[in-house]
Amino acid sequence: MNTELRKTSKILLAGIVAAGLSVPALAGAAESDQVNNDPPATKALYGQVYDQFKDGKAGQGDSFKLGERDATLCMMGDGYGIRALAVGPNTSCEFAGEVFAELIGDATPKDNLRNFTPTTVNAHSPVTKQDYDMKCVTGQDDLITCNGGIGAAVYLF
Repeated sequence: MNTELRKTSKILLAGIVAAGLSVPALAGAAESDQVNNDPPATKALYGQVYDQFKDGKAGQGDSFKLGERDATLCMMGDGYGIRALAVGPNTSCEFAGEVFAELIGDATPKDNLRNFTPTTVNAHSPVTKQDYDMKCVTGQDDLITCNGGIGAAVYLF
């Protein structure tokens, strides 16, 4: 993988995580068929997340339900067919960023990561200083779930 591209992706990811985004962006994603061609199940996830953030703002570290899963929001953005990155209870947002960077590989922001799963990526945890294999699959709800490490879970939708 091009290390310069990877570095740029991490800088972009860090900026998106730091900036956060308002929940209406998710509401728009849930309603817009023509603009982004999101799968219907993904739009349902956007709507579910939108309904949980009644104050209209969602930011890094906010807890919510992703289907039946407990999750913490890490970032919101637009690219790679992904509007949000979240983690399960035993996973840091920093590690999720590493998994995302590995998953995008040589993809471009116009690509849909769902077309690249199933796959396994190896990501470094800035928290534990260890490398972990994460198996990433796209479920019937179009949620990309990456599991591995020591109970780690990363969600992309």
